[in-house]
Amino acid sequence: MKRIILFLNIVCVLSGCSDVLDTVPTDRLSSQVYWQTDKDAEYAANAVYRFLESPVTILGRDAMSDHARSTFETSDETKVEGSIADPQTNIFQNTWNDMYKGIRACNDYLDNVGKITPTDAAKVNRITSEVRTLRCYFYARLVSYFGDIPLVTTPIGISESKTLTRTPAAEIYDFIYNEITESSANLPVTTTEKGRVTKGAALGILARTMLFAAGNVTGTDNRPEVYYQRAKDASDAVIALGVYDLLPNYKDLFIYANENSKEVVFDKQFIKDVYSNAVMNSFGAVSLGNNGSNISPTSVLVDEYETMKGKKITEDASFDPKNPYVNRDPRLGYTLFYPGSVLPNGAIYDSRPGWSSTSDVVGASYQASKTGLLPRKYINAEDIGQSNRSNCGINLIIIRYAEILLIAAESNIELNKDLDVALTYINKIRQRADVNMPPLIGINGQAALRVALRHERTVELALEGNRFFDIRRWRIAESTCNMDKVDGMRYVDKLSGELVTVSTDYKKKFSTRDYLWPIPYNERQLNANLTQNEGWN
Repeated sequence: MKRIILFLNIVCVLSGCSDVLDTVPTDRLSSQVYWQTDKDAEYAANAVYRFLESPVTILGRDAMSDHARSTFETSDETKVEGSIADPQTNIFQNTWNDMYKGIRACNDYLDNVGKITPTDAAKVNRITSEVRTLRCYFYARLVSYFGDIPLVTTPIGISESKTLTRTPAAEIYDFIYNEITESSANLPVTTTEKGRVTKGAALGILARTMLFAAGNVTGTDNRPEVYYQRAKDASDAVIALGVYDLLPNYKDLFIYANENSKEVVFDKQFIKDVYSNAVMNSFGAVSLGNNGSNISPTSVLVDEYETMKGKKITEDASFDPKNPYVNRDPRLGYTLFYPGSVLPNGAIYDSRPGWSSTSDVVGASYQASKTGLLPRKYINAEDIGQSNRSNCGINLIIIRYAEILLIAAESNIELNKDLDVALTYINKIRQRADVNMPPLIGINGQAALRVALRHERTVELALEGNRFFDIRRWRIAESTCNMDKVDGMRYVDKLSGELVTVSTDYKKKFSTRDYLWPIPYNERQLNANLTQNEGWN
């Protein structure tokens, strides 16, 4: 059962005990008197989990890729998509603040936990290793957005914060590698307290971070082989734990009934009415009573899905453009709502002008999807019809086992070794029971396998917040994210019988500077030592 811990008004969802709210007594809030017992360490560590990014943040990142566009044209994401953002754009400052708040909470914990004389030293050591790993997660997110950033490992005051300089990304990556390598040794393989960092979660964070580092996004580090080897070693270690596996059915990954499944390596826990999220209101259909999806998926994503024969739609003579969603890789239907899809309440989703009069029709309101397509993952019947439309309790999967297999496969491919193992992992993902795509056979050589891997990663992890980072580390964003228009669903016009593509007059632009976000304006006003990323003022 999930358990809620309240510490300094910070709520963090875990599991394993009762249904009570544990609070820190008001006479114990001073750092001088607070740090006394094992429970003090536990509650302080619980507070750190709250700083993991929200579903709205993580899932919304793919609007800034070729797989979706922002539905709301006044959003910060729209500014980033159009390459018209500047260092004062809120998304940059908010991201910087959120991650450094998490780091500060970690540093406060690590600076004070030594004051405790523990009754269960092993437990406190385990919790401390969780905090060290979470600090690495926050730094991994920051370095992936901003490149070189200040590395702060102890609590500092305002005056000291104004003297910080940017630490090279290579040093940040080495710090993460060393910290997780050391701390993961003290973490359990499994735990009854769901949501906590385990050995697999720590190694999964390391594997993903090293894979990103190999892309040399900052341009200041050139050790791809080192990073790919680290990513391979970490992902291999997760696989070797033997506690994770793919769920048989892809469609069951993002539903309440399968929270904490064997595929979940690391997640952020939520519970209705206590610590909830806004995934339904932020991504669900307008006809379900929501504000509309923050993102509108594109035809680029749809076209990535093969036919059931394992062929591209341009290479399969049986593909019918007037029935574009039929006989496709089943993951398409499990990832998107398109005309004819069944919504969680049993209604048919229909966004086609002239065919439907629902509030989901393209152009019916500013809230409706601009492309006629909607994300499907995490949209569940349990969250429909609530007076508080942001009262969702579905957990956010941050890392799942399929991604671990893909990291292992990609690392092998880029290192040009164990290519047969890489292909085995790719085929394992393709052949879930309810996916059952033809296995890839006869694909030889690094280049061909790289193409296969990138395709599989694209469709397997679609709209889970990874594409934003993938196109940057693969250095393909300049070719994928420069669009004079953004296309969406295809359908047959009711009057003419002609095939129509929803096309939006919405420009995406991406230049070299956009591989890194700018250091926020306010940070540089407060600290003149913080240099700016190239191409930003």
